[in-house]
Amino acid sequence: MHLALIATLLAFTAQDPKFSGPQKGEKTPAFKVFDVGTRQETDYVAENKGAPTVLVFIHELTRPGAALMRPLDEYGQIKQGRGLRTHFISLSEDRDGAERHLPLVIKSLNLKCPLGISLDGKEGPGAYGLNREVMLTIVVARDNKVAANFAILSPNETDAPRIKAAIDEILKVAPPPPSGSPEELREQVLKLQEELAALREEITSLRFKLEKAPAPQRRGEMERPKEDEALVNQCRRLIQMQATQEQLDAAVKDIEAYIGASADLKKQYAGILTRILDLKYGNDLGKAVMRTQLEKYGK
Repeated sequence: MHLALIATLLAFTAQDPKFSGPQKGEKTPAFKVFDVGTRQETDYVAENKGAPTVLVFIHELTRPGAALMRPLDEYGQIKQGRGLRTHFISLSEDRDGAERHLPLVIKSLNLKCPLGISLDGKEGPGAYGLNREVMLTIVVARDNKVAANFAILSPNETDAPRIKAAIDEILKVAPPPPSGSPEELREQVLKLQEELAALREEITSLRFKLEKAPAPQRRGEMERPKEDEALVNQCRRLIQMQATQEQLDAAVKDIEAYIGASADLKKQYAGILTRILDLKYGNDLGKAVMRTQLEKYGK
């Protein structure tokens, strides 16, 4: 009898789910991070202003965790046209070490979404109640309210589809309230909006496939020179959606100081600007600044 009771208690304990971070229906408080790309302190939650958001807290970076981060990063880029904002937040006691190591992680995983270092150390933001026993804590939110929470103890292939499904839920467009327009016209407008969003997603998906596809080798073709990593990181400051004119001017000043008189860096800078403008990254202020810079360095 006692043995059966003990076995039942052990089984219940083994199946007890882990909790980490704010749960469904709770608020997502603001918190500060050091953004690795822009090398500036910022607040992702405040910047997003209630937009659909995915916060991926990295308690421990492992190979299985990295394997889950890749599809979340790609999905974040694909769904960006629908207003999704995806952010990775590293939790580390050694901020200096993380600042040196994480740029290599970004390059290795080919991450495009912002990655920051929590200023609250290993425990993360106190208001979030994160659990150090899990490997990843993933919070899916909209209007600064949690829609889904995933405390990932051991990442596997079943996690990404569940998280993507939760993301799709917060991105659903609610039908507009009755406005007196014909029902048929409203349905056509909704259908066109859905088709436009789907086309944008398809284009972004194709871009990822093209990036992964091996480039065909041509006889006598020279290998494309590698871009300066520090210059690329500096240019990321120009494409931040919340960047002000003051921040953009400061970024340009730092970039020009770094480039100096180097003809090679000037050429690389012009190529990066051309690519960014073609992809239509950044806000209107940033695009204007980049066009001016391209006129200066693209000659």
